[in-house]
Amino acid sequence: MPEKSTDEQFCGLFNLPGEGFVAQVRTDSGTFLYDRQGLQYLILQRKQQGISAAAMEEALAHINHVQDRFDPAAWTH
Repeated sequence: MPEKSTDEQFCGLFNLPGEGFVAQVRTDSGTFLYDRQGLQYLILQRKQQGISAAAMEEALAHINHVQDRFDPAAWTH
């Protein structure tokens, strides 16, 4: 079972102009915004170190859901 490094919580999503969707994650160190690629990297890094990435995985799931649902490129006319 991976260790929990900090008390982390997924807080919400934002659609930033020019950036797309980013997730807000609160940790003991502060509150941070991550894009999809940043979350993927952080999750992989933590799993390799045996550290829990539950909040990051939850944030990535939310980003994937809204990007798939609201991405105009995925819509067919």
